[in-house]
Amino acid sequence: MTTPDITLCMIVKNEANHLEKCLSSVQGIVSEIIIVDTGSEDNSKDIALKFGAKIIEMPWENDFSKARNLSLKHATSPWILVLDADEAVDHWGKEQLQHLLDAAQIHGYWLPIIHYIGDAPEADFVTDHVCRLFRNDKRIIFRGIIHEEPASSIWELPSGEITYAELRIFHYGYLENELQRKNKYQRNLALINNGLQLQPNHLILRYALGVEYYQQEQYHAAADELLPLLADVPTQSGYASDIYLKTAYALQRCGRQQESEEVFQAGSLLFPDFTDLLEGYAALLLEQGQLSKARHFLHQALKSGAKARQYSSSSGSGTYRTELLAGRVCEKLFLYSNAQKHYEAAIQFKPDYTDTWRQLVPLSLLSGERSSLGALTRCHIHALSPITLGYLVPAALNARDFEWLSTLSIASQLPLAVHTIVQAFLACTQQQEGDHTLAPLEQLLHDSSVLSERPSILVYLWALSCRAGDTASAMQWLVSILPYRPGMLSIHHILTGLSGIKPALPDLSYAAQLLLQVGAWDSVLTLYRQSEGSSFQWCKLPQPLFHGLLEAPIPVKKQWCSIYLSHNLHYNTSTDCAEWLLYVAIACSCGETPKIALSDEMALRRIGGTTTAVGLSYYKLMLAAKAYPHGISSGQIPWGLLVRSASQT
Repeated sequence: MTTPDITLCMIVKNEANHLEKCLSSVQGIVSEIIIVDTGSEDNSKDIALKFGAKIIEMPWENDFSKARNLSLKHATSPWILVLDADEAVDHWGKEQLQHLLDAAQIHGYWLPIIHYIGDAPEADFVTDHVCRLFRNDKRIIFRGIIHEEPASSIWELPSGEITYAELRIFHYGYLENELQRKNKYQRNLALINNGLQLQPNHLILRYALGVEYYQQEQYHAAADELLPLLADVPTQSGYASDIYLKTAYALQRCGRQQESEEVFQAGSLLFPDFTDLLEGYAALLLEQGQLSKARHFLHQALKSGAKARQYSSSSGSGTYRTELLAGRVCEKLFLYSNAQKHYEAAIQFKPDYTDTWRQLVPLSLLSGERSSLGALTRCHIHALSPITLGYLVPAALNARDFEWLSTLSIASQLPLAVHTIVQAFLACTQQQEGDHTLAPLEQLLHDSSVLSERPSILVYLWALSCRAGDTASAMQWLVSILPYRPGMLSIHHILTGLSGIKPALPDLSYAAQLLLQVGAWDSVLTLYRQSEGSSFQWCKLPQPLFHGLLEAPIPVKKQWCSIYLSHNLHYNTSTDCAEWLLYVAIACSCGETPKIALSDEMALRRIGGTTTAVGLSYYKLMLAAKAYPHGISSGQIPWGLLVRSASQT
């Protein structure tokens, strides 16, 4: 098929880093390249010439439209495509493109542009639609010294029509390193302020100024600029929805909650399918404790789905990000099964969404849904990044879910050293009772491929020696650990009954996780028994560990409960409530009847909070059910989930 008759028009200055990628992406789909160079000092012009571009030199006059329109004047093809150097087209097909060019009644096309943001290319993004493909007509020109656009001139034509086309453009210029390299913020602010000096009431420039403040997280300034625009902006304009969203969010970040809610409310009535705005409104309502109302707007957003064509939108809105927020709201409402469905839906949309795994994993473990967690992991195992696996592997260790850990260990993305250690760990921990050989892990100390993980190997060898009751071996490994973790010496003193330095809280927490992971129950209990007065609380540890505790042998759990009751208990904070709920969960799991003094119960009630109230109510129901086993239900929410909810308060 012949090359479509399109002229690519660009303005360029010092874009050698990007220009080749841009021009390579349009090879075979444009027949002419016109580049207006506004003063490049690098080899941008050499790159352009390599692709057969015609170069027009022009001094930069702080006016994007003037430079754009000069490039249009030199175009000879019947259609024009406009790109920036830090953009690239997404494998456009010639047939699809030619079909668009043959539409006689169309003057231009809105094209979806994906603006990548943050630190990592092709991770988070914001979508928008821009008129970048249009007929070569001298009446079609760009307007605006910044954020220039040709759409207004097309609409002034008799029967001028712009429609949507699914031809994506990728934009890399909003990545953080690019913003800093080009100092775009200062450049844009200077252009906008110069324009406003000439036209103080120019709506687009006022909007652009507010957006610049917003993007720099200067939310007070952004709110002050954007809020007055709501009275002036036509709701039919392409940017009205964005003004409502950014105004409401800026007001929220300024602490102007009432004004923020009013703008969100007004925006949701005008744009009832704008998922970013609905989700933002729900987040504000969640912050205010209006949970049912938040859930309503999230349901509305999920029903609308991704609406990138109609609105400027951000990655995950209407899909995985909204599902995650909906799950969080459902958990606040104690609708745990609904929350799990939302989290699983988020992972179906984006399997490597670490934030969702962080919510789903403890929820699944503590609700008894280990099998569904394992199935979901197996389904998406090859899509998980090392970052996500870096959360999941320790979670499986803390949960003592070795079947799930085995599944995770087969992931090809898992660093080789971690894979090797996990396999050796499994070999050591899944031995028959009484067989405590450390050989699989010891052998790794001589393996150069895992040299960087030597501290991790040593601490597991120490923990496994504690499990075996081999004090001499534990001491041997402790000496090797101290150069890496000197605080472990105080842990050793506790476990061996020696007086010494009081352990720091991070060392206590670290040791408790290690010992629990390997099942060194005697050491776990000793550590807990001797930790009174150290501010150490189990509910502050990673939540998958709650599952590990609940799955401990019954005698261990009974001793744990006895130690809890022997401590000098105080109930002053929500964390104290979470610790009490954990005690109740463990007591119930081993057939014990939990206890609490009336004065302590009253203290818990004074702490307040919905989770505390539910926990105490379930406690009363449980006592009543024991007295009247055939007439009273003891409640439906697993205690472990109440611990999770209290820990998140």
